[in-house]
Amino acid sequence: MKYFLDTEFIEGFHRPLFGKKRHFIDLISIGIVCEDGREFSSISQEYNFRDADAWVKENVITPLYTQRVHGDARNHLSVSNFHKTLGNTVENISYQIKCFFDCWRDQHFWRAPEGIEVYGYFSDYDWVLFCSLFGRMIDLPKGFPMYCVDLKQTLDEKGLHLKKHPDYPKQTSEHNALADARWNYELYRFLNNENVEVKTKGGGK
Repeated sequence: MKYFLDTEFIEGFHRPLFGKKRHFIDLISIGIVCEDGREFSSISQEYNFRDADAWVKENVITPLYTQRVHGDARNHLSVSNFHKTLGNTVENISYQIKCFFDCWRDQHFWRAPEGIEVYGYFSDYDWVLFCSLFGRMIDLPKGFPMYCVDLKQTLDEKGLHLKKHPDYPKQTSEHNALADARWNYELYRFLNNENVEVKTKGGGK
């Protein structure tokens, strides 16, 4: 079963009073689309709005706030704190993702069904962040793939430049994790000459 992944995140450095600065990547949101039509999306309640730079605040967090918070809710939920109410803990997101991938737990470990393939686009950071939701890389469910197929690499191997191809799938909502995961699925089918209209559905919490 093929799954298409995208994340939005905050990257930076924590500067302690003493010692070396530490690099971090914190999840804002995640979107996953399965080839069978199922979709998963979630916002983390654990990121720190103050850690985001101006670009991330403007292009990722503010649009997410605008999409999720309406009417009178804006009187008590601001762009800096709405995720505390509407988001999920990383632990809960991890559990929901295991269920989304049809994983199960036996007496000792979480296990994954055979044949899972995960795809992304410029997916190095997406994959590291995705795996970190489970802990360490070795904490992935047993049988889960240990790598993500990067569609950008596939494009390069085929010698394709998207914007020069008249039929390439257009991105209508960049920096939205679920919308970008849907686009990754469209891109995969474009690369494999599967001219099937993508079925979109509303994402979850």
